[in-house]
Order: sequence, then C-alpha cells, then structure tokens
Amino acid sequence: MPRSIWNGALSFAGIDVPVKVFGAADPQGVQFRELHEPDGAEIAHELVDADGRKVDRRQVVKGFEVRSGEYVVLDDDELKAASAPKRKTVDVEHFVPREQIDPDAYDRPYYLAPQKGAEEAYAVLAAALQRTGRVAIGRVVLRSREQLVAVLEADQMLRMHTMRFADELVDAGTLDHPPLRRKPDPRLRKMAAQLVDGLSGKFQPGRYRDSYRERVLDLVKRKAKGEEIDTERAQAPEPSDDLMAALEASLKGSKR
Repeated sequence: MPRSIWNGALSFAGIDVPVKVFGAADPQGVQFRELHEPDGAEIAHELVDADGRKVDRRQVVKGFEVRSGEYVVLDDDELKAASAPKRKTVDVEHFVPREQIDPDAYDRPYYLAPQKGAEEAYAVLAAALQRTGRVAIGRVVLRSREQLVAVLEADQMLRMHTMRFADELVDAGTLDHPPLRRKPDPRLRKMAAQLVDGLSGKFQPGRYRDSYRERVLDLVKRKAKGEEIDTERAQAPEPSDDLMAALEASLKGSKR
C-alpha cells in the first residue's frame, strides 16, 4: 500500500485544507544491472579526472559553466541559500479553465488526500473544481525546489501535477522547419476523417500495455529456463508512396 510522501496543506484565499501527498505514478520500466561478463559480478563506476586518475568523491564540487571552459563553483551552503524555504503547503495563486492548459506543461502526478478532520473542506474544493471546470495553479516545495503545480479534480479526488515552466517548453516557431502552408486534397482529407471516425472510441487506459517490457520479461523468463532465443528482428512493412492507395486500404481494413 502506497504511503504518503508528506503531510501539509492546500492553501487558497486564506483557507487551509490539510492534505496528505501520495505519488500517483509507478514506473514499470525494465531495469538492468551492468555485469562483468567473465564472472557475472556487478560493475562499479568510479570517478576519474580527465587523465583517468581516480578522484576522491570528497574533492568533487559543483560548477556552472559561464564561458567555454570557465566555471563558477558553488558549495552546498551557497546552494542551500538559493533553495526555497521549506514549507509543506501548496500555495494556490489562481484558478484557470482546465482546457487552457497545454498538456505538455504537465509533468509528474501526485494524489492529494484529506487529513483526518479535513474531509468536508476537501470535498467542497473538489466539487467546486469539478463544477467550474477549473484547475488550481500554485507553488509547492518538493525536494528543496519550488515547483509550479496544477491541482485538479479527478474521480472525486484531488490530483496534483508538477508543471514545466513556460521557458522549459520548446516553441514550435523556433524549429528549423517551415510552417505548413499547403492545404491537402479535399478527397484525402475526407478519407482521413473517415478513417479517424472508424478508429474512434472511448479512451480506456487499461487497453494499452507496455508491449516492449512484456516481451523483454518473456525473454528473461525463457532464457532463465535455458531456452535458445531467436535474435532475428521482425521486418517493418514497407511504407507506401501512394497516399490515396494507403488511405483506401486502411479504410477497407478498418471496416472489416
């Protein structure tokens, strides 16, 4: 059972709602260890300088490059002085329409649960967010760093997402690629729209699984049993140069 990360409060307009913070993501990627092939022992990584000499970790400092090859060194006390004050409060600054937030701005999710005695205030806030379709935007300190966060209602719970700041998102206008000016053929647009309609449905998260992870775990299981593994990779289908023919074939396939 997941345990709360910390207990604090959600604060807005002079009102404090005591909450518990829980992680809402549980990454399930495949983790490998680096091993020494001859004897199977785990590999240890050491710190070395530019000449390959071993370096004592106590001699390692943090430097910020201000010019090529020139660094400003900051010690731990100086970095702590720049850290945000430690407070376990989500300070809400604004409530904004949910649809105005670019999904790319969301980062890591957390659940907020009410502390004992705060159930009513928690439920009132969740209901208000659900009814108005708004999201609370505020700040919280996580791991000594002040984070921009969004708090929204999801399934009668409050969910908090850390967010990327605006200057952390790449503006499409800065890409080395000209904007699309050409309008596609009306027939192609119609067929593409029909294909989208044919593949449309309700989003069901449980339908989508990490197939790569499942294949790797299956390989591990089979190899642990001593089975021989076929290392030949499946060939991807050749792309079609005829967009019209590709759309027609896809439409026929989707109808079947």
